[in-house]
Amino acid sequence: MNSSVIDMYKLTKSYEGLMALKEISMSIPQGSIFGLIGPNGAGKSTLLQILAGILLPDSGYANILGKNIRDLGPQIRQELGYVPDVPHLYPSFTVNEMFTLGRKLYKNWDESKCRSLCDYFEIPAGKRVRNLSRGLKVRVALVLALSIRPRVLILDEPTAGLDPVARRAFLKTIIDEAAGQGTSILYSSHNLNDLEQTADHIGVIKQGELLFTSALDELKDSVHKTQVFFSPDHGSARALKALPGVIQVVQQGKAYIITASGDRQAFREALWALDPALLEPINLSLEDVFITYMKQEGYSYDYTI
Repeated sequence: MNSSVIDMYKLTKSYEGLMALKEISMSIPQGSIFGLIGPNGAGKSTLLQILAGILLPDSGYANILGKNIRDLGPQIRQELGYVPDVPHLYPSFTVNEMFTLGRKLYKNWDESKCRSLCDYFEIPAGKRVRNLSRGLKVRVALVLALSIRPRVLILDEPTAGLDPVARRAFLKTIIDEAAGQGTSILYSSHNLNDLEQTADHIGVIKQGELLFTSALDELKDSVHKTQVFFSPDHGSARALKALPGVIQVVQQGKAYIITASGDRQAFREALWALDPALLEPINLSLEDVFITYMKQEGYSYDYTI
């Protein structure tokens, strides 16, 4: 099992009596792409700002690369990339001047990577920041963060404001970064499609509380759906709800759609024992699995908010 690059224990933060984070505890595995999902106002940005050293928690602690966030020194900051939801760039600078600043501040600056990413994201290097769209500013900030060759990359809603082409390019870039450079990536999103394409771990946060974390494969394997048909007047259809792990049975014409949790193979064998005329597995998206899981656990949760 991979060691963790970020460890959090009971991180708590409030603003004027309003609790933003409530005892958040979790770990980010080394080399992973960890997706943090939650609606607007859930506390995602606050958590990421604490990890980036911008805010301090009221209580609890977090370690990044073995260092407590309260004691992040220059060396750790050289290895930590951060892109906020609204990038903080100097409006009077040209894009090239922003890169020149990055080159001077970071000892591991990779000029070749910077130029390659600029070409890939079609960034107008001669333009002034004030004249860039939000999407272009996000791309510039991402290039800056990646060009320092970080060991840990923290991204806050990085695909917000990106058009579909830039969004696809971004997703490919972070996958390549994790796979090719071994960079550990933590990014927030409420887009389950993005997470399904990129993340290998997921954490769900709501109203400042961590609901659960899971490896993505384990989460997707935790729920499965099957369509079965029985011969006319076959009495076994009534036994479907009694099968172990059944969450829901819906009849659609002559078909029964069964959603269940637990061991897939054991469930299929139990279904075949009922002698159906036809049995077909149904592919589930992460969205389907996520919604089913949340309902099964008794959570009322709208991730699209």
